[in-house]
Amino acid sequence: MALTYRERVHSVLCGERPDHPVADLGGRVASLNTTAYLNLKDCLGYGKELSGETITFLNTIGDLDERVYHRFDIPLRRIYLKQASNFRKTVASDGTFEDEWHVIYKPMGEYNHRVGHPLANASLEDLESFPWPDPDDPGRVAGLAKQARELYYETDYALAAGHISAGIFQDCWNLRGMMNFIIDMKRNRDFAEALLDKVTQIHIGMWNNFLDAVSEYVDIVETADDLAGQTNLLISPQMYRELIKPRHAALNEAIRKKTNAKLLYHSCGALMPLIDDLIEIGVDILNPIQPLPGLMNPEQLKTRYGGKLIFHGGLDVQILLPTGSPQQVREHVQHYFDVLGTDRYIMAPANSVQPDTPPLNILAAYDAIQDSL
Repeated sequence: MALTYRERVHSVLCGERPDHPVADLGGRVASLNTTAYLNLKDCLGYGKELSGETITFLNTIGDLDERVYHRFDIPLRRIYLKQASNFRKTVASDGTFEDEWHVIYKPMGEYNHRVGHPLANASLEDLESFPWPDPDDPGRVAGLAKQARELYYETDYALAAGHISAGIFQDCWNLRGMMNFIIDMKRNRDFAEALLDKVTQIHIGMWNNFLDAVSEYVDIVETADDLAGQTNLLISPQMYRELIKPRHAALNEAIRKKTNAKLLYHSCGALMPLIDDLIEIGVDILNPIQPLPGLMNPEQLKTRYGGKLIFHGGLDVQILLPTGSPQQVREHVQHYFDVLGTDRYIMAPANSVQPDTPPLNILAAYDAIQDSL
């Protein structure tokens, strides 16, 4: 007898072979640029306009049209923490806007880029008077318990609590400016630690309230923090272990107190040197296992971590999807399932699908799963 969507995802989360390979699409960890999404939607015959989808501050799609989910046989749906009740996104005449952390975004090409860092010139004393997001604002969880309960009892989807922000480390450098914050970590340690502690406290507060509302219904909790680039880590392993890892561990511990859901961690880039650290602090699912030859090969991931992690992602959005042939895309997907196994791998884009991606290549990736049955 065929498994339900939820049972199928549970099989993979338990390291058991499902009756059907599992794929994901959407959310903030496996999504599409808005243009790429509209092109795909048009190709599917659903029209080239938005019809209730949510768009992230970066101009990627959060929640997809249900018809797209069904076309690609996606068994996961996400629930998101809301903004504070007093937050209103206001767009200036030049297109710029602020998020809840007062970071300024500006449209540049196909994406919105962070261009204004409110703590760029701040002192240690300024941290006390900064208008921080309130994690306890009741508007954040308004209606979420009802939404989660209805999805749980009225559908057979597996549910994920979507990640709440860029991440502890990344929120700090969004506030401060990336170069400024990395210099702080080396030369201005008191400021760096104070900022990290404040951001960690807010994250834990948000997750506590979020999970109080939805914990009994979710199967996955998604966290994030970019620690690596295309060829190496953004900071040294030592600096991660001294400054970031203890805060990640504290956040994971707080989440574990609220739920038995599996913990997904997202970081782009060549993350291999820190994967053991992430496992040590409780990460169950690693995303996006970005295809970087010689740095994040699926064979090496399987050999080193195949019994310790579930892998999520792997579909190359940088070269393969935009420039490859549908046959190459199908072969790529099949290779990842062959190496990592349907019992340990959820296929998904390794980041946002780019605007110049041919829709037929996206179709090929998901149809390859049907071909493998």
